Amino acid sequence: MLILGIGIGILMTLGFMKLKKSNATPPPSVELIGHHTKDIVYVFEVKPIQRFRYISPSLDEHLGEGIVAASYADPAVCFERVHPEDFDLLVAKASGTGNYETPFLQRWRTNEGHYIWFEEYSTPIYENGQLVAIQGIIRNVERAISEKQNLEQRCRTDALTGLYNRYQFDTMVRELVTCEHVPLGVLLFDLNDLKIQNDHHGHAAGDGLLKTTATILKNHSQNVYRIGGDEFAIIESHLSCDEMEAVRSAIHTEMAASQIAIASGLAMGAADDIEQLIAQADSAMYADKSAQKQLS
Repeated sequence: MLILGIGIGILMTLGFMKLKKSNATPPPSVELIGHHTKDIVYVFEVKPIQRFRYISPSLDEHLGEGIVAASYADPAVCFERVHPEDFDLLVAKASGTGNYETPFLQRWRTNEGHYIWFEEYSTPIYENGQLVAIQGIIRNVERAISEKQNLEQRCRTDALTGLYNRYQFDTMVRELVTCEHVPLGVLLFDLNDLKIQNDHHGHAAGDGLLKTTATILKNHSQNVYRIGGDEFAIIESHLSCDEMEAVRSAIHTEMAASQIAIASGLAMGAADDIEQLIAQADSAMYADKSAQKQLS
């Protein structure tokens, strides 16, 4: 894509210079590129006025019919359709302050109202040291971005329960160690009967127990991790000790109503002591587990 962008950029630069002198329709070199590729090819004039000198018809295929005509009539259309988080990127590109050495990743809104990812290689055109135009080739990379996001999501989540997995937990711990003076609560949980379920009723029953447990935990927190076969964690940075105790109590109540035996341990402290807090919560959890066994 980079080599293609450089080659097309050279042709389009020559085409723009001819186009600017003639003040007419695009020369064959630009139209030949734009009319025979699914990528979006454009020439945007910055001075003396902002206007599109050329937009390939493929833009309508990606975003919806009528956008090419609307952009010719009003160049502000592109600024209205870019994703709000990518607006500053578009402004930098159009003003000559962007980094043209790397592709621009941006999202554009379709006529149906959803956003699509595009990758753009742009080249600024200068005359007498002043920016006069931007030219570029834009490729739809929605599928590639979606696949990358799906892969990242699978790497972060547990396939069975949908909770964050151990990898994401360890990543979070490494990040929290660097956070000073941030209050943190760590709740650890351990299922008491998973082995019994697996041994007496099969692994399908054990999987069902894990899924039910995950659902209950998610009812009380968005920061739930499955960190082992039958071990779970909740990490909160905005709750007091009393509030964390209330969360733990509510979880035990809901677990009991579902006839699920679970042990838990809580530790409160600072984020940069996260590893020590995990060890404290782990000790408290196993103390709770031992106490339950003595009562049964």
